[in-house]
Amino acid sequence: MVLIGMYTRTQVDRQWRTLAMLSGHFLDLVSGLPTLKIFGRAKSQATAIRAIGDRYRSTTMGVLRVSFLSSLALELLATLSVALVAVSIGLRLAEGQITYRVGLFVLLLAPEAYLPLRLVGQHFHAAAEGLGAADRLFTILETPAATGGALALPAGRILIGVSALQVTYPSRPDPALDGATFTARPGTVTAVVGASGGGKSTLMSALLGFIEPTAGRITLATAGSDSVELEAVDLEAWRRRVSWLPQRAHLVAGDLSEAPSIGEAIRLGRPDASDAQVWQALSDAGLEQDIRSLPAGIATRLSADGSGLSVGQLQRVALARAIVADADVVLLDEPTAALDSTTEAAVVAAIGVLAQRGATVIVVAHRPALMAIADQVIRLDRPEPEILPGPRPSPGVDAIRGAGW
Repeated sequence: MVLIGMYTRTQVDRQWRTLAMLSGHFLDLVSGLPTLKIFGRAKSQATAIRAIGDRYRSTTMGVLRVSFLSSLALELLATLSVALVAVSIGLRLAEGQITYRVGLFVLLLAPEAYLPLRLVGQHFHAAAEGLGAADRLFTILETPAATGGALALPAGRILIGVSALQVTYPSRPDPALDGATFTARPGTVTAVVGASGGGKSTLMSALLGFIEPTAGRITLATAGSDSVELEAVDLEAWRRRVSWLPQRAHLVAGDLSEAPSIGEAIRLGRPDASDAQVWQALSDAGLEQDIRSLPAGIATRLSADGSGLSVGQLQRVALARAIVADADVVLLDEPTAALDSTTEAAVVAAIGVLAQRGATVIVVAHRPALMAIADQVIRLDRPEPEILPGPRPSPGVDAIRGAGW
């Protein structure tokens, strides 16, 4: 039974990997149908979808065939084992080695002894898909997080210095980010612009401590303190002082509940925030009236992908999450992507509020509205990153300089 189980596990694992690949490909095609339809390419994909469907069906039947055959073999072996026990009991009874009562007890107990082995086979096949997903999930969860050094930054607003920063990924010979140099001060907005593939998202990942620079350095300093390199700082403590808004936000609560309320999602970085602070953050993000119009208000429960909200509303809820956290550093990756002009104006105004409160704001920008509020614009698509002055003076710069920067 052990040998059959080992062989079956190998076969089923291989089949499930194939099935997962096919199901992912099939899902990608189905998800892309609206785009294919718009560009007049839907019919050309019919053959591909039909072929993938046939392979999916064939692979599924292969998994079921192995599962059923192995279950049948395990069941047969368990039945034969019980039969062998029954034969042994009969011979012992005939020779007078055991009493009838003992023989009956053992005979009734024998099927129960083999029942767990039979159930193991059944549960293995039922959970094969879950096991495959769990393996990938645990691989991510068990990867040790980068903890950085042991230094803790003093309290206060943070100045960020980036000097000749270069990041090269092992999978590509050319640097993803090459020679970025700038200083981002508290109370200012730094806009990072450049062509796709110029290293903007790589820069954000480096600032968050998710990737280590190949060359150059990132330094951090608070008013009246010496600067320290990011790699020497306790990264967990550093990230607690950073608010992060990606291009496509997801709404999750602190307990990772499947359907968090809007209030729980906004309190992710600051669980002790009051309802009044949540509503103020929504007001700053230009979303208060929209949420108040919902029957349950901030208690409205939504899925992680924001089903029930428009793209603009979802982005502004995530921005309210960054606002209510009151972090020293705010990193935004194209926060106005795919937003209409009215929604974009509300988001841009909220970003200005963050800077006015003294936060160091670094934003990846493609659209003019974001660059219009920037104190400096960093272009990464040139041989040497170029720093351009922003079109507006920051309201907090003079106060910061007066504090000893």
